Amino acid sequence: MIADMHVHTRWSSDAEVPVCEQVERAIELGMESICITDHQDFDAPRFPPDYFTFLIDDRGDDAAISEYLADLAKVKETYADRIEVLAGIELGMQPYLCEKLTALASSFPFDFIIGSTHTFHKMDAEDKRHYDGMDIGLAVSQYFQEELENIKRFQSFDVAGHMDFVLRYGPGALEQFTYARYGDILDEILKALITTGRGIECNTSKFVAKNMTNPHRDIIKRYAELGGEIITFGSDSHVSARLGEGFKAVGEMVKDCGIQYYAVFRQHKPAFYPI
Repeated sequence: MIADMHVHTRWSSDAEVPVCEQVERAIELGMESICITDHQDFDAPRFPPDYFTFLIDDRGDDAAISEYLADLAKVKETYADRIEVLAGIELGMQPYLCEKLTALASSFPFDFIIGSTHTFHKMDAEDKRHYDGMDIGLAVSQYFQEELENIKRFQSFDVAGHMDFVLRYGPGALEQFTYARYGDILDEILKALITTGRGIECNTSKFVAKNMTNPHRDIIKRYAELGGEIITFGSDSHVSARLGEGFKAVGEMVKDCGIQYYAVFRQHKPAFYPI
């Protein structure tokens, strides 16, 4: 089974599942590796006001991250003869945070870092107020522009997480999407990743609910056409029942797009396995 490289646990403010429960489910599914990637989003916009912090252990300071990694190290040792447990993190990118994120990335021994653009213009892409009175095509363009800026300014991550995140939540965004409409900016994003040795994630979080992946199939196809080779699979699971969701069907789609191997990162170095 394809390794799940985007998994959340009780260390994320929006999840309650113990690390061991996610690992046990991965073993049941036949995975040989799993990477825990809990949320660290500095200055995450909160909506409504009592929404999640999106910080490790609701604190996000160095002590919390050290405790998180110590917990993962114990789990790794416990399950060493059954599955490989890798230590990752999902960093929420905003342009003004790039220096802070770079310092964090270099301070801790992660195997894998996902760089995700959850916000644009300091509002969460999930917040529907973002789109009030705005042409959806313009909103999507603005999201991609900020994502490009994030990717260029913060380079200490391994793959771009769900890189068209705005298509999940912008009203009508998915329905009006074509690669041609945003091709110039998307090509810039993909080339910026490829030329710096970084990859993309195929995120299946909305595969069952919306029959979609992030990024869109056409983005994955274009990534392959441009010479991109590094792709990871992530369920973005916040509950164990959704671990590895859709990987078989989505794996076939990725192969049809021209990519035959998926990556597993150890100490930020990708190893490749046939899909």
